[in-house]
Amino acid sequence: MLPDVLAASAARLADGTFVDLWMQIQRTGGCSHPIRLTGTIDQADRITGEIRRIMDSASLPDGTILIPCGNRRATACPSCSYLYAGDAWQIVHSGVAGGCTVPETVASHPGLFVTVTAPSFGPVHSRRANHGPAQVCRPYTGRCRHGRARGCHLVHTDDDPRLGAPICLDCHDSSGLVVWNRHAPRLWKRTVDLTYRRMATQTGESEHATRRLVRISYIKVAEAQARGAVHFHAVLRLDDASTDPGHWAPPPPWATADLLASCWRWAVRHAEQPCPDPHPYDLPTPLVPTPTARPPMAAARWGEQADTRMLTVDGGDLTPATVGNYLAKYITKSVTASGALDARIRSADDLHTRLLLLPDHQAELVRASWRLAIRRDFTDLGMARWAHQFGFNGHWITKSRTYSTTFAACRERRRTWARTHTPTGEERTPLDAWGRPENDEQVITLAEWRYHSAGYTNTGDRLLADMAADQARSRREAAQTDRQEA
Repeated sequence: MLPDVLAASAARLADGTFVDLWMQIQRTGGCSHPIRLTGTIDQADRITGEIRRIMDSASLPDGTILIPCGNRRATACPSCSYLYAGDAWQIVHSGVAGGCTVPETVASHPGLFVTVTAPSFGPVHSRRANHGPAQVCRPYTGRCRHGRARGCHLVHTDDDPRLGAPICLDCHDSSGLVVWNRHAPRLWKRTVDLTYRRMATQTGESEHATRRLVRISYIKVAEAQARGAVHFHAVLRLDDASTDPGHWAPPPPWATADLLASCWRWAVRHAEQPCPDPHPYDLPTPLVPTPTARPPMAAARWGEQADTRMLTVDGGDLTPATVGNYLAKYITKSVTASGALDARIRSADDLHTRLLLLPDHQAELVRASWRLAIRRDFTDLGMARWAHQFGFNGHWITKSRTYSTTFAACRERRRTWARTHTPTGEERTPLDAWGRPENDEQVITLAEWRYHSAGYTNTGDRLLADMAADQARSRREAAQTDRQEA
């Protein structure tokens, strides 16, 4: 690979910008699609008023500075997604075991690890492996009303592209699935509210009084299943609600993990989110002149598959590190492994192009979202805007305000480390424009940046970024191996 990089970067070597560009690419971790900015950084002395320039993008290659794109999707940018997953791990872990300004005492708070899923919208191909060997997909006989086989007698492998695809695409309720995805974030909010309400009933207090005594802090990660439905993995923790934000006191003695689990399970069974019925707008199936109408869909509800487990800090399988790794793994996934739906669909031409790159069942989910967008009942839901996520409009990772630290705090810690350490990890003292130890009491930093473009300007630069990303990945794997052997 190195000869190809050098050959493609001959122009950089000739004009002397190769080294500076390589340092920038290394600083971004080999970002696949960096943001290019132009601008300056000045520092002003608070006493004398003198202003000195400490950085000008005009002195850099192409007159721009490279900033990592920060994309969470591994299919879009492996380097930035790795960094995003690391931040997500810190946020999850600190809320369970402490760290990053969160006291370690939160480890003693009652906590749960929960999973809630979507209901069935029709039979799909699956491995049916519940912590054991895979079984026959669907051991049924006969044919559906469209003349297709109702069953599948294969044992699918992990990488079988048919996993998640409907047994019969015409029988599958694609419009119902995308509408459910659109209302899943609101259904989660209703479930948390119902948990408070059930807890108040169990303790004999009013809901208002219960919320003033105990607080349910949580972090949840959304994952798109192979069938296209979204489900949530989450950590729930009980805190004392009488303390100010930023203080994590334990809840009252009566607020136990068993009480939280009981109330949560009840809320999952009873939570409903009203939603418009998409079935009147379903297109008729050409194979059947008068297809059987689907039942009306007046509310979104959780599916039957749900999991609720206690969190353990000392011992057991469900440790804070395990939970952090589990959730961080899902946060970098896209709705499709091909990356064809990583960006929003902007026009009808863009829609038709994307559909050619998708399997039939995923293409039908995108079409269903796009088709419902023109209906009067769905005008305010923006279904076309979220067609690239099968109707889901929520954030893929969400936390309550008081759960733990934030992504902004994680980024600030990295910036502080970069300023106070050399690339080899040695501590250093950052200096201001006058060569003095940098002190906000002495100087004011003035930065002015403007967006220029995105991505690399030529093939050589992209090859350099790929090489930098490979080197960074090798260093991470080597460090992980050293930690495991230690």
